Amino acid sequence: MAAQGDHQSLPNGNGQHKIVNQEPAVANGDAEEGRYTKRYIATCLLGYSLSFVIFGSQVSILGPTIKPLAERLQVSEPDLSPLFTALGIACIVSGTPSGWLVDRLPTHHVLVGSLLVEAVGFALVPLMPNVWTLTALYFAICFSYNFTNSAVFTSLGWMFPKRAGSALNLVLAMFGVGSFFIPLAAQVCKYVVGDALAVFWVVSGVSVLAATPFLFVSSPTPPAPELDGDGPNPFVSSSKAKLLSNVVSTAVVTLVFFTTAAETAVGNWIYTYSVREQGLSDDDAAVANSGFWGAFTAGRVLGAAISHLTTPATLLLGVTPLAVAGCALPLLWGHGGPLTPWHLVMATSMLCGFGNSMGYANAVSLLERYVPITGFINGVFGAVAGGACMVGPTLVAQLAKHTTLKYSAMAWVGLVFYLLHVPAILTVLVAG
Repeated sequence: MAAQGDHQSLPNGNGQHKIVNQEPAVANGDAEEGRYTKRYIATCLLGYSLSFVIFGSQVSILGPTIKPLAERLQVSEPDLSPLFTALGIACIVSGTPSGWLVDRLPTHHVLVGSLLVEAVGFALVPLMPNVWTLTALYFAICFSYNFTNSAVFTSLGWMFPKRAGSALNLVLAMFGVGSFFIPLAAQVCKYVVGDALAVFWVVSGVSVLAATPFLFVSSPTPPAPELDGDGPNPFVSSSKAKLLSNVVSTAVVTLVFFTTAAETAVGNWIYTYSVREQGLSDDDAAVANSGFWGAFTAGRVLGAAISHLTTPATLLLGVTPLAVAGCALPLLWGHGGPLTPWHLVMATSMLCGFGNSMGYANAVSLLERYVPITGFINGVFGAVAGGACMVGPTLVAQLAKHTTLKYSAMAWVGLVFYLLHVPAILTVLVAG
């Protein structure tokens, strides 16, 4: 990896200072008149995409492995809910440190470091002897997630100031690719080596591979100060503009929480719901789980293709009703309805996956129109998303364990969070 140049602190127009690199971010032969070449952009996008394939695999890996993990440790599936708590707390507490580090070190150095931590950690998961040692290890692994997230999103924001929507949707689509393949990979491991938990070793090895492209390119640098922001609006007072900006920022951060909580609640429990509530086989449940992430990926690919033709808010409002419908199906016809169990589960998976697909990327794109992207901002997003990763799946686990809803709690939790998308999006439109 090529190192970045010296840094200096420049005013950002708000009485604060930001770190700005004095030298070009790209290696010799990759820069032309201060702009990134196609070769540099392609290499970076390849690396970011591979990183998010791994990221998606890691975040959703508990879905198809929670049953064999519970069997290995001789506990019930809800007893592994501390893993979701560890995921959430780790992401919450790592949000600010990851943003701080990304603003001060080359982003690719941070990204490679996080990938290597994940590689070592996931190699150890199948070897843990009990729930609490597994939870401690999982906390350490999940602490690195925000460093991946912040490094990639900040790099894209710096490479494509105010026009990162397509790149964000493309890279986040790769998150869906990883999540799509992980249930299938777990089943392959089950049949080939006799243990679905071997998928953790597969993900560990691919994490190392994902770091390879960054050996050949240096890190991008922040854009020049004059490219940050739109400047003061002559028709809006500075105090009112700041208030509106705060309202928009709060609404977008809240939207990130809602969309991530719904995504992880459905994505991590659709497998168990399929087996426990609808009586599907493990193979059919794996297909349903992959169906969620496949539709999720398709939605993000579509978002990347059409984001330049419309607005982030339009994309969000267009697909959210599909997710609402997906969660409503099991509540209306979960038992004895017009659909067979397999068709019901597949419809729920596909509708929720596609309806959830536009959430995170377009929330970031929405905020990008008002606030320049920095490592700190992405760290905040990561911390909030981490809290959501804990709240969504844990709510399902606790409701399944302590109420008569059982695993139908997945649909209730998803429905509530999807419905809350609408007021958050409308708040951004009104205040923005």
